[in-house]
Amino acid sequence: MKRGAMNCLMGGQAGSESKGKISAFLMDKFNLRAIAGNMSPNAGHTVIKDGIKRITYHIPAGVYGVRNPKDAEVILGPASIINPSILMGEIERLEEWGIKPERIMVDDRATIITQDMIRKEQEGMTKIGSTAQGVGEARCAAIMRINCVRAGSIKELKPYTHHDTSKLVRMRLEHEATLMYEMSQGFDLCQLHGIDPVYCTSRVVSPMQALADMGVPAKYLGDVYAVIRPYPIRVNNRDGSSGPYPSKEITWEEVRERCGAHHDITEITTTTKLTRRVFEFAWERIRTMVSVCRPDGFCVNFLNYLNWNDLDVTSADKLSKESTAFIKKLEYETGVPVMYGGTGAGHDSMVDFGKDPL
Repeated sequence: MKRGAMNCLMGGQAGSESKGKISAFLMDKFNLRAIAGNMSPNAGHTVIKDGIKRITYHIPAGVYGVRNPKDAEVILGPASIINPSILMGEIERLEEWGIKPERIMVDDRATIITQDMIRKEQEGMTKIGSTAQGVGEARCAAIMRINCVRAGSIKELKPYTHHDTSKLVRMRLEHEATLMYEMSQGFDLCQLHGIDPVYCTSRVVSPMQALADMGVPAKYLGDVYAVIRPYPIRVNNRDGSSGPYPSKEITWEEVRERCGAHHDITEITTTTKLTRRVFEFAWERIRTMVSVCRPDGFCVNFLNYLNWNDLDVTSADKLSKESTAFIKKLEYETGVPVMYGGTGAGHDSMVDFGKDPL
C-alpha cells in the first residue's frame, strides 16, 4: 500500500462485492487509523471480526479493522448523503466500541435526507431497483439548491460536524499520513460508465470521482483496489426488472451445485431484504472497469463459490484448481494482479497473495 496517500477501495462490479470485509482487512494489515468516505444509506456494509457482525451504512466499514479503536479517525466528506437517525445509531455503536466523538467528523456540507425524499422514492423509484432510501432525491435537491438541508444545520449532528473535511484530509496527506478511502456501490452501477443509464445509481463510481468528492489532488491518489466476485450480482426489486447485465442470469441453486455447498447459499440484500440476482462472470465489463479505473490490484471475494472446499482457506497452496484457474485467467485477461482473496465471510478468511503467492 502506498504510504502518504489516499488509497482507494472500489467495487468492480454492480455492488455487494464485500468491500467492507476487504476494507477492514487492509486497515488491519497495514495498521491504518484514518478512513474516509462519502457514503449514503443505499446499502449496508458488513464486517465480521472476532465473531461479531457489524453493519454500517454511512460509516466506512473498514473502521472496524482498526487495531486500536481509540486511535481511529472517521471522516465523512461533503458528498455524503445522510439519514441523521441512521447515522446517529452508527455513531453510538462506534462510541461503544471505543471511538471518541471528536474522532468522528462529518462535513457540514453533507446533504440530509428528509422523510419527504424517502416518500417520493418509495412512490416512484422502486421499479428501477432503487433501495428507495431518499438518496437520489437528496442529491437532486443539492444540485438544484432547492429544499436542500445540510448536515451543519442539524442539531443532533453538531458534535460531529466539521467545517471542511476536505481541507482536513489534505492536511493529513501533506503531513504524509496514509488514509483509506472506502467507496460505496460498484462500477457497473456508475451513472456515466456503468451498464445502463436508467438502472443505475445516482453518482459516478470511479477513483477519479473519489478524489473529486473528497477534494484531494490527483498526486495524492495511492493504490486502487478493485473488489470483485466470480458470480456478480444485481439488487432485485419489488416488481418488474431491476435492469440488465451483460452476462447470463443464473440461479443460486446453480451456484450451489457448481461449488458443492451442502446448504442453501441464496443471498438477501441488507437494506431491502430481497433476493439478489446472480449472473455468470462478465469478462468484457471487467475489462471496461480496468480501462476506466486502472486498479493496482484485485481483491476477489467469494472464492468458495467456485469450490466450497475453499471455505475459510488462508493459504494459496490450499486453494482448489477452480479458484486457482479463475485467478490466473483474471490476471491474464486484465494484466492486473490479484492481491487478496476472500474465502468466507469472516475477517480472517483471507488469502494474501503477496505474502503467499500461487
